[in-house]
Amino acid sequence: MNHETDAQIMLFGSSVVYNHFNPKIISSVTGLDAYNMGFSGLFYVQYSGLMQEYLSYQKRCKVLIIGCDFDNLGKNEFMTRPDLFLAYTGNKNIYHSFYEIEPRKAFMAKYVPGYKLTLLSKAFYAKILIDKTVIDTNSGYEALTDKWEATKTQPFNSRYEDHIFELLQTATKEISGKGIKVVFAIPPVYTEGYKLILNAEMIKNKYHSLVGNNVYFLDYTTDSMCTNRNYFHNFTHLNAQGAALFSHTFAQDLIKIIHE
Repeated sequence: MNHETDAQIMLFGSSVVYNHFNPKIISSVTGLDAYNMGFSGLFYVQYSGLMQEYLSYQKRCKVLIIGCDFDNLGKNEFMTRPDLFLAYTGNKNIYHSFYEIEPRKAFMAKYVPGYKLTLLSKAFYAKILIDKTVIDTNSGYEALTDKWEATKTQPFNSRYEDHIFELLQTATKEISGKGIKVVFAIPPVYTEGYKLILNAEMIKNKYHSLVGNNVYFLDYTTDSMCTNRNYFHNFTHLNAQGAALFSHTFAQDLIKIIHE
């Protein structure tokens, strides 16, 4: 939000970006600097505010990657991590992303003095008094542990809304029109977990429909590593070993797109 981050490769998305795409590996393979802007629990409708803010000032971006988990085109019932964003409700991009999720709360947070402080939990206030400042040494990336923590065991439909897809479609046209390559990427999903997502193919087809001039789609849900549980933390998240292997594979594919 201070306009200090401007890498040649920018990655946006939820935890499947934050925990899967290692910028140091991507940079070492592609020769371009990279930064990971992933945040756990954020769908497109919320992190789009960060993305639009970045695009308003960037001067170096060559490739913008959007990591696609299968809930990416859905909507949370509530704002995710308001403590990170409430200081910026005066910013039109952040405000619009909040308004899409909780219109009344977003309006109140922006225009009613002190209201935004009521949206923060007791745990937040305790945390800011106790926790030390974390220095970002991994360009936004953080790996998950090898401990297996799968939860869902019943088939389900991932969240999806046509309206949000249309917002993404419009943004994609704007970004690619600036000469920036847009890459949609679905990271590996453990095979047994993928079988539980009833509407997975429909959602993948939505991303594929966006492919065009300067717009690409990479699908890793059929990659060989999807059958090896040793690479996964849970059904939809890689562990540190899996993320390192995936980042190498992704960077090799990215080179082809960059030089196309």
